[in-house]
Amino acid sequence: MTTKLASILLAVVLVAAALFTSGSAVAQPMGRSGGGGGMGGGPSLLPLMLRSANLTPEQNAKVRDLVAARQSSARSLQQQLRQAEDDLAIKLLAAGIVNIADLQPQLQQIASLREQILRDSAQTALEIRALLTPEQLSRAAQADSRMRQLQREMRQLWQEGK
Repeated sequence: MTTKLASILLAVVLVAAALFTSGSAVAQPMGRSGGGGGMGGGPSLLPLMLRSANLTPEQNAKVRDLVAARQSSARSLQQQLRQAEDDLAIKLLAAGIVNIADLQPQLQQIASLREQILRDSAQTALEIRALLTPEQLSRAAQADSRMRQLQREMRQLWQEGK
């Protein structure tokens, strides 16, 4: 009885880990704020970077057009990723013995979808970056540097509390 319970708990932990990592910033091509995914680390920092760059109205319109052009493709990839993760969870929780070979098709599909999402996010970020002047890029880099410093400070505070 305890072996069966341990197996179920392990399956639940594996599924939770798979689902948790799928929600990472990398897997969000057009972050909630309409950016290009967590290209700078953390949840989509692209909107913050763009805000700090002080885009012109023309640049803002071009960024909106770029994001809108990628939106349906990004949604489709996200839906496919969720389905592949659901399929993995179903296999992990199925009755009987499950080994890594049984999971390989789902794992490959998930990896491929995540790679495509990352590639599309990077392409969008590059296209947006090409719209920036050197001064705007410098301001965005300064904002990114400050955000990274704040993240390090927050991690240190959490570590001190443990």
